[in-house]
Amino acid sequence: MSGGSVGAALLRVLQQFMSETAARRALLGALEPLGLNLDAVPASELPRLVEALEPATRQCVDPTRQPRMMAQLRTLLAPASSSAASVPEVRATTYLVRTEADASHARHAARQLCESLGGHGDECQKVATVVSELARNQISHAGGGTIQLSPQLAPRRLLRVSAEDSGQGIPDLERVLSGRYERKTGVGLGLSGVKRLADRFDVRTGPKGTQVDFEVWL
Repeated sequence: MSGGSVGAALLRVLQQFMSETAARRALLGALEPLGLNLDAVPASELPRLVEALEPATRQCVDPTRQPRMMAQLRTLLAPASSSAASVPEVRATTYLVRTEADASHARHAARQLCESLGGHGDECQKVATVVSELARNQISHAGGGTIQLSPQLAPRRLLRVSAEDSGQGIPDLERVLSGRYERKTGVGLGLSGVKRLADRFDVRTGPKGTQVDFEVWL
């Protein structure tokens, strides 16, 4: 990496865990004692700079998230070949859901994928819960459907869940998502709960079926 790209790469990681202003302030604070300039950081100085960022960021990032931030910063130290080898293969996988066993399989796969991407326990539990809820809704109200798991590594590490079915759609979607409406089977409460757990959520529904997209940022 060139000097400018080293600084840019560090900023990209830091900005996943704090504001752009805080990231720049923390990085400049780590650079100054080392006598380095943000626009001309030698690649040879990257190991020292990454370690200097640990104390420099303590006031800027949630302590529970700092270990993950440091782990991501240290991936910049690895040569491109070894770094690529350590990253899980990024591809979408689709699971057919018709039975409770299918739902359980998709839930287990979602948790495993989340963990392989470096997700924490609460994040992976969130993903597993959402997949289970969406799959059961598909079985109960549309005779089944599909669950697609799509990992993304850049620019933000995340796991996207897309649930599609060919049912009759969700009536009164606004009330369902607000949590004010609950069918006897509980679909309204379930879908509003999914929305609350999401870092990004979208639902499209109509007489030919429903698609729910859910993201957890890792």
